[in-house]
Amino acid sequence: MFNPDFYPTPPEVAATMLDPLDLRGRVVVEPSAGSGNLVRECQARGAADVLTVEPEPKLRAILTAIPDSRLIGADWRQVTADQISHADLIVMNPPFSADEHHILHAWAIAPAGCQIVSLCNWSIVTSDRWGSRASRELRTLIEQYGSRQNLGSVFEDAERTTLCEIGLVRLTKPGDRPGADEFDGFFLGPDDLEAEGHGLIKYRRSRELVQRYVEACRIYDEQLAAGVRLEAAVGGIYKGELGIQIRMEGCAASRNRFRKELQKAFWESVIAEMLPREMATSQLQGDINRFVEQQTKVPFTERNLFRMLQIIAGTTDQRIDRAVEAAFDELTRHTAENRWQVEGWKTNDAYLFNQKFIVPYLAEKNWSGLGVDLKQWGGNFPRIRDLIKALCYITGRPYAEVEHPACGYDRVEPGVWHDWGFFEFKVYKKGTGHFRFKDQEDWAALNARVARIKGLTLPEKLRRRKAAA
Repeated sequence: MFNPDFYPTPPEVAATMLDPLDLRGRVVVEPSAGSGNLVRECQARGAADVLTVEPEPKLRAILTAIPDSRLIGADWRQVTADQISHADLIVMNPPFSADEHHILHAWAIAPAGCQIVSLCNWSIVTSDRWGSRASRELRTLIEQYGSRQNLGSVFEDAERTTLCEIGLVRLTKPGDRPGADEFDGFFLGPDDLEAEGHGLIKYRRSRELVQRYVEACRIYDEQLAAGVRLEAAVGGIYKGELGIQIRMEGCAASRNRFRKELQKAFWESVIAEMLPREMATSQLQGDINRFVEQQTKVPFTERNLFRMLQIIAGTTDQRIDRAVEAAFDELTRHTAENRWQVEGWKTNDAYLFNQKFIVPYLAEKNWSGLGVDLKQWGGNFPRIRDLIKALCYITGRPYAEVEHPACGYDRVEPGVWHDWGFFEFKVYKKGTGHFRFKDQEDWAALNARVARIKGLTLPEKLRRRKAAA
């Protein structure tokens, strides 16, 4: 053991740190280089130059023997910004006794556009408001400019072991510098465009959408930079708090939150504009939300835009099945047998859609006395809307032909039959909706789909109708 903080990076951990990155031709800094595990891994992935820092003399001797790496210092916290002004990436496994200080120093001296990838003790980046000032500052940086991930006890079987939970922090220093634009690769070039083809979205429209997203992100960073300049101008003189914030829905928005919400809004815009409306089920909206929330970095690039639409178009059949199954499962809970211990009705069958069925929790009484309000953002309204979109897909009818204005306003008169696409429906004051199919062929086609999804046997009358169709 060279010193108490020497924990060489295991190969699988190095892979987790570096797999999302393209290191080809990049300048990398390793501030706690140790015996060179990360240095060698970066070189194996095509790094053009690896700058190292290491305080332990015996370890420095090992590092100097690694070809094409360059030792620039013995104390990372004494390294200055001018020494690494050309760096593209800082990748580090700092001493766990001072990891937050090493990461903060990396942030302080990193050039604009530089990425920082660092291991740390997981406890310093969890939500502990009683932590040190440095750890609180690091958590703020992560919220504004990066992400954190709990890797678990990944040193449990390492060369030097510890049961400590290890965190992985990723940060990106905002700003531009020649050759290191954060938005490099967001736009397709002529060769890429030819390979992608026109597909579901026109090239000019895709470029316009991406340009608007990139411009919004840059404007946000300009506001942050203005806040930093303002603080510098009045620091030490004005004793109150000054700052510039971007606010979303009345609350201050971190850089990460702003970008995530912006991405979701742009993806939703693309889907609304570029896809047939019958494809845009509520499940798809949920899938997109999870896609953006769960990824460390999901750029709204032209290439990703094309690929996302291709994936959506290619998985429509499965998504329609999910919409039909969700509606079927909900309605078959409310049968006369009451096998789910919920309110049930004789009109609802446990094994198929009846021509007449009842949907609970569709509406709620309006206290103004002017009717009942359809629960568009709760209850079973979204499920029925998805069922109508599924029927459009199954029958080949355009969604615009079957969507009735009743779907476009909140309030309907109770006890009166209304038209809603493939159904007639009426709502009662206690919130239940009574539905009946307008066309027996649509009813039969839907049940044929249910039978295929669930592996059920169709009743004889439906089999004959299906054969006739």
